[in-house]
Amino acid sequence: MSVYEPRPEENDTPEQHEPAERLTRRVTESAQQIWLAGLGALSRAQNEGKSLFDSLVKEGESMEERSRQQSDRGETLRDSVETTLNQARERAAGTWDRVERSFEDRVQRVLRRMDIPSRSDIETLNDRLDALNRRLTRAESQSSRSEADPESH
Repeated sequence: MSVYEPRPEENDTPEQHEPAERLTRRVTESAQQIWLAGLGALSRAQNEGKSLFDSLVKEGESMEERSRQQSDRGETLRDSVETTLNQARERAAGTWDRVERSFEDRVQRVLRRMDIPSRSDIETLNDRLDALNRRLTRAESQSSRSEADPESH
């Protein structure tokens, strides 16, 4: 018995397995038909090549012309699709911005809970260190001047 075969139960009868086997056969046959249809479409596309492409372009032009004639506003199907796509892009960009902000906020909250300093905290500390370094440098230079000129005290 393979790993993929179901284990027979003690009370199983052949009649209980029959519907499942029929379903499995039908699914397998359908999958085979879909595969063959795909191969047929590929073969036809290879055989007809450019003529199929040209006929599709003509059909597209015809459809666009019909949509232009049927539209009250003179809007083509292409214009309508482009407008819809642009609106979808704008909504997606807005949604992405909100997700990004939400993510950044959550990361900041976690970092605060872990007592990890923020960028502004580190910048403030750097500013304080710079100020302390300037004061220390001044104090050292005053000290060295007074050591070099002991009579001034």
